[in-house]
Amino acid sequence: MKEVVLSVASNVASRRQMMADALDWLTGVLAPLRCSMLYTTKALHGDSYYLNAVVSGYCDMPFEELHAVLKQHEVDAGRTEEMRSRHFVPIDIDIVIYDGEILKPKDYGQEFFKKGWDELKNPRK
Repeated sequence: MKEVVLSVASNVASRRQMMADALDWLTGVLAPLRCSMLYTTKALHGDSYYLNAVVSGYCDMPFEELHAVLKQHEVDAGRTEEMRSRHFVPIDIDIVIYDGEILKPKDYGQEFFKKGWDELKNPRK
């Protein structure tokens, strides 16, 4: 089993529902699923706001398979090239850490990831 840490985000009007649906779906992908609180950050490029969370858990899928499954879920949730061109992100799920390796160092250092990751690493007692 590999430990996986994901960044999950949405910036559409129905972002709360999109996040709830994605987090519910992820319970079937990672076990046990640990999730930060939901929080809002400003988009890196533009004037929209994202609802974010960081989740962690374990899975037995190789990286390539997990990545494909996550990207297919994004498409199934409405993430299309047209939406992307309009800067609408129904759901974005990125693997930031896989089996202890930081795969997205740029994301790892951004507020949209750090806030949730700090919460998961240092839970309040």
